[in-house]
Amino acid sequence: MASNPGRNLRAFRLVLWGLVAVAAIGATMLFINRPGTQAVEAFYARPFELVDQDGAVVTEASYLGKPSAWFYGFTHCPDVCPTALAEMSAILEALGPDADKVQVVFVSVDPERDTPEIMKDYVEYFDPRIDGLTGSLEGVSAMAKDRYIFFEKVPMEGGDYQMEHQASIQLVDAKGQFFGTLAAEEGFDVRLAKVRRLIGS
Repeated sequence: MASNPGRNLRAFRLVLWGLVAVAAIGATMLFINRPGTQAVEAFYARPFELVDQDGAVVTEASYLGKPSAWFYGFTHCPDVCPTALAEMSAILEALGPDADKVQVVFVSVDPERDTPEIMKDYVEYFDPRIDGLTGSLEGVSAMAKDRYIFFEKVPMEGGDYQMEHQASIQLVDAKGQFFGTLAAEEGFDVRLAKVRRLIGS
């Protein structure tokens, strides 16, 4: 089968951006934790205002005080997003009662199409314990910039479009500090172990 140069280039860009994002976050965390350095606000404690799948306004404060796992995608995604959400549902199931110690959040990078009603149907299909967030494009873009999240609208034939976005899931501690990532290529046991370390179980 012939390769698709455009698709391969987009995949390379997503992987490269993901590596840059993790490196940037890691470098900033080293700066934050350096002796004698005044602490700065954690990435996931920076202000935002979006709405959840029930139409309720949520802010950064809504997700502090409890470890969380964040994934950024869109409901029209053909493969990466449903796979990631199904795997997070499986992790919640494997955690048993400890699943209450972590909040899983799915943020739409396609708020033009992903209304709260659409998000509600989508996340509840995978697991009712997953929060789905959407809002204005400006609000989502500001959050993404603060958190080193890449996404881009890609036009298609016929006037439709897809969204390029990172495939990794970001883990965050109860104070809003970046804790690590769950990568698609990791085995289920590896990802489950990371979440267990996050929640301290």
